[in-house]
Amino acid sequence: MLVNGKWSAEWHPVQATDKQGGFVRQTSSFRHWITADGSSEFSAEPDRYHLYVALICPWASRTLVARSLKGLEKVISVSVVEPQLGAQGWHFGDYPGSDRDWLNKAEYIHEIYTRADADFTGRATVPVLWDKKPRP
Repeated sequence: MLVNGKWSAEWHPVQATDKQGGFVRQTSSFRHWITADGSSEFSAEPDRYHLYVALICPWASRTLVARSLKGLEKVISVSVVEPQLGAQGWHFGDYPGSDRDWLNKAEYIHEIYTRADADFTGRATVPVLWDKKPRP
C-alpha cells in the first residue's frame, strides 16, 4: 500500500468484506471519463492510452474483453503484470505471459500510481488505464 507516495510494508492484499462476507472493491482513486467529443480532459485518440492488467484479476480481464469487443486492440496498448502479488504488490517481470513496463519503465504497479500522484495514499490495483499524453 502507498502512504503519502511511499510504499508501506503494512498492507494487506485482500480487500474488505461486507457483513455477509462479500467482496467490497475499493473506490477508484482516479475516476475520469474519455469522451469522443472532447468535452473532457481525456479525449478519445488513437494510441493515447495504455492498459495495465493482471490476467488473474476479474476487473482487469473485463477491460481486455471490452477492448477486444470494441476493436480497440490497435489503439490501446497493454502491459501484463505477473500473476502473483509480491511484497510490493503487482510486479512487471519475466513470468511467462507477463511483460516489462516498456512505457514507463516501472518495476511495480505502485510506481505508476505515484507517477500520477506523487503523494498518493491507497492500494495500487489493476486495471489501470494510463494516458500517454504528456502533461504540461
